[in-house]
Amino acid sequence: MRKALALLALAPALLAAPALAQSDAEPVPGNVERVDGTVDKAVDAANLTLATREQVRPGAEIHGPDGKSVGTVQSIEGDTAVVIRGGKLYNIPLAEIYHGAVGTTQGLVTKLSNAEIQARTTAAVESP
Repeated sequence: MRKALALLALAPALLAAPALAQSDAEPVPGNVERVDGTVDKAVDAANLTLATREQVRPGAEIHGPDGKSVGTVQSIEGDTAVVIRGGKLYNIPLAEIYHGAVGTTQGLVTKLSNAEIQARTTAAVESP
């Protein structure tokens, strides 16, 4: 148990050490291009506005922060969009759905990751 706690206490320092050691190093071209591509696809908050209920309608597709499809809106229940992807239903709060552009994708966007969407859906199912 003590070893596990000691390892947990050291983990942040171990993770930061390589970054600190490389801070004076020349950028690696492959890494720079990979980061540039990620940034180009990232959600640009300046281009987003909170989506209206009229925009979040059944059949509308929602994209994630990476520009990939999160799913298609099946229905609206209260303040939640019920989204279907791969035969499974997921809940996305309307307050987390925006209208705008992500990279070259126009339309509905959520800043929530797939893991966050799944966690919110699981929590909604488990609550009474």
